[in-house]
Amino acid sequence: MKFAIVGGGGFVGFHIGKDLSNKGYSVLLLDLNKPDEEWGEYSVPFVKVDVLDREALQRAFQNVDCVIHTVSFGMSGKEQLDWDKAELVNITGTMNVIEACAAVGVRGLVYTSTFNVVFGGQEIHNGTEDLPYFPLHRHVDHYSRTKSIAEQLILTSDKKSSLRTCALRLSGVMGLKEKRHLPRIVDNLWMLKFTYGKRDSLVQFVTIENVVQAHVKAALGLMNNPDRIGGQAFFISDGIPINNFEFFRPLIEGLGYTFPTLNLPLWIMWIFSYLSMTFPSLIPLLTPAEVYKTAITHYFTNDKATRLLGYQPTHPNDLTSVVEYFQNKQKQNRKPPTRLSPLVPALICLFLSIIIFRWLL
Repeated sequence: MKFAIVGGGGFVGFHIGKDLSNKGYSVLLLDLNKPDEEWGEYSVPFVKVDVLDREALQRAFQNVDCVIHTVSFGMSGKEQLDWDKAELVNITGTMNVIEACAAVGVRGLVYTSTFNVVFGGQEIHNGTEDLPYFPLHRHVDHYSRTKSIAEQLILTSDKKSSLRTCALRLSGVMGLKEKRHLPRIVDNLWMLKFTYGKRDSLVQFVTIENVVQAHVKAALGLMNNPDRIGGQAFFISDGIPINNFEFFRPLIEGLGYTFPTLNLPLWIMWIFSYLSMTFPSLIPLLTPAEVYKTAITHYFTNDKATRLLGYQPTHPNDLTSVVEYFQNKQKQNRKPPTRLSPLVPALICLFLSIIIFRWLL
């Protein structure tokens, strides 16, 4: 059986491809950039392919049985502000993957989706796949909107020609040497002087090992029993809800910082996030969608994935290896935790006071 991993140069795609290869399957990694060298050596063939080039995708998909499409754009950082590219990569790119699969007779297509397709700031407790899509026009970020459209394109393409499809809705992905979220979080820990939102709010994360397990089982499921899972979506997480800031406590304290005791109301961060988007070069970027994702309770059950895919998450909410990794980097750089000058807390308090004052007016 042969698999092609679209986005195989990324953290998620690379680890899925490596696992399938280790299991003895033929695998191709497809992406614009090769996997990060820090992730280790690999023998899986790499082909440079752009998801916006449908003909190149068709050539790469020749004799492939199943495609796993992990590519996305606009999830975090300043790329969240590039709406045009998010549409091109997430929507047009997904359409190209679907059409290329159908054109050359690929039998299975697994799509890496997100909780965000049903979440837009409302509280969700133990949600299931029966929840409706969050209305597109009400999303506060374009990433969620475009991912929702892409997932629906994937699922409605089930049984298109000989193609069978499914989608895995992931929570925030964490793991050793993850490059998208963790470096940004660690770089900004020196500014973390408060938490926000309800202290008992709960969210979910998923380790890379569990992400890999779910994708491999979904891909093999489409190959071996497509009628069982074809055309369906599955929530994938570590399974145990946790407060966002408590999840990162081991990392905060492990790197020598003090866990904040000050807690701000959500509305202040909501206003701050809009100012942050307006002046991203002056204020650390924190978008409204990120405020929602980190501070509002939303968690989902894995029951459907367990029942139909055989998914069994292991080591939930475990940052042990991540903390050790960044501690070692800290020692190598001989750089102690950054301490705020006395002026910075004063400026933060002044800034928040101005926000409160203007809001009350």
